[in-house]
Amino acid sequence: MKFLKVVTFFVITLSLSDNIQCARILGIFYYPGKSHQMSAVTLMKILANRGHEITVVSPIGEENTPENYRQVVLKEVNEMIPDQIKNYFKLKLHPYIINYVVTTMMIPLINSTLSHPKLHDLITTEKFDLVIMEQLFSDGLAYIAHLLDVPVVYFSAFTDSLVSNPCIGNPAWPSYAPDIYSSYTSEMTFFQRLDNTVIFVINELIRNLVTLPTQNKMVQMHFPGAPHITEYYHRASIVLLNGDLSVNEPLPKVPGAIDIGGFHIRPSKPLPTDLQDILNTAAQGVIYFSMGGNIKSVDIPIEKRTMLLNVFSKLKQTVLWKWEADHLPNKSDNIVIRKWLPQNDVLAHKNVKLFITHAGLHSLLETIYHGVPCLNIPVFVDQLFNAKKTVVGGFGKTIHFDDISEENLLLAIDELLQNPNYAENAKKRSMIMRDKPMSPADTIAYWVEYAIRHKGAEHLKVASLKLYWFQYLLLDVVAFLVLCVLVLILLMKYSLKIIVGLLRENRKKSGSK
Repeated sequence: MKFLKVVTFFVITLSLSDNIQCARILGIFYYPGKSHQMSAVTLMKILANRGHEITVVSPIGEENTPENYRQVVLKEVNEMIPDQIKNYFKLKLHPYIINYVVTTMMIPLINSTLSHPKLHDLITTEKFDLVIMEQLFSDGLAYIAHLLDVPVVYFSAFTDSLVSNPCIGNPAWPSYAPDIYSSYTSEMTFFQRLDNTVIFVINELIRNLVTLPTQNKMVQMHFPGAPHITEYYHRASIVLLNGDLSVNEPLPKVPGAIDIGGFHIRPSKPLPTDLQDILNTAAQGVIYFSMGGNIKSVDIPIEKRTMLLNVFSKLKQTVLWKWEADHLPNKSDNIVIRKWLPQNDVLAHKNVKLFITHAGLHSLLETIYHGVPCLNIPVFVDQLFNAKKTVVGGFGKTIHFDDISEENLLLAIDELLQNPNYAENAKKRSMIMRDKPMSPADTIAYWVEYAIRHKGAEHLKVASLKLYWFQYLLLDVVAFLVLCVLVLILLMKYSLKIIVGLLRENRKKSGSK
């Protein structure tokens, strides 16, 4: 079956190779978060390996790039990362305000990118065939593609959400599409739907009253004479979404919304000798613990760290802990620390029995791919949303970081290790994720080249992008119908008044006779 898939894709690729030559592709990825940059680099390397000439504008440089992969590093943007997100454990935000806080934190980074001399020199002296940019509340950056008069493909580090849906017209009614800042599923109670609707309305107001107007002013400040942002922010016909049906609930998508979840996962490589020995010789198996790239374990408050150490010391398993320091005070002998770990390769090892994770999307996709059950300790943004999916899928349990205790953590670990259903469901999800007509990397290459071949693929755009927000929500139709009903009621009232008056007049005339 695998051989047939490979041959099929090879034939398709050959049939299209005559229609597209090596393209010059400009990637713009302004946000300096580690996981976001890793995604950007992986995506652009996939296209570089296809032979395209790649230029990447980002705040962080990458080592070991191909010859056809050029970097334009904006160090100043990297230095502007907000203090609020340097320690996620201190950032406590309600879903009603989180979008506003994140959006306003991104604005200085976007402004610095738009105004940077290196970007201006690049776009005024060189020509490109396509722009790929991360859509992270960054609608103003789409002006670069408008200025160059080339197609643009959006990439989202999330699945379909408030981040990417508006710019491509993806339907996301709050009655069944939960917000990524919530912990809801598609099947919500009345009050959950009410709460989800409030979040949806707040986010729409923020987008239309804060995000778009602010970025419109920035663009016109740095590019005098630029058209209004509404003329180009939905320029993309294709958005690459970091989602997959193995974890995300099925929701309707427009033709240009393409799932590529798992594209960063590569065939596992041999582990360093010391790690390989640790995993091979752990008689009771290994529990892998990592809070991801953005959240640092060393920032865990001391009382929570002590609690974790007490729990891990009571386990028979070896605990492999990503700890970003040379020393972890009071750790027991069964705890092994490393500043960095090759997560994909660790999870691929058959002796790993459980993954304790912050439920970041990349980590979640990796644990699904390798069929490893997970215990989620979500902290921020979409992590609670992602964690809920593992519970619904039957291969994970969740304890919010603020709620963890020795008792509930031990119970959750014991349940995940002793109940075989979690491991079985994890394997089932892995099968779903791997069962595709072509790999996520090949999917990326196909759709990016599709956008180039079809000059932006305007035929994929839905008509909703041409509607004002009140038209899309049918508020004008509702207002018209309400007006018609009111007019009808008034007419009936007026007619009834006339009829009653005539009847009274007739009675008076009859009485006088």
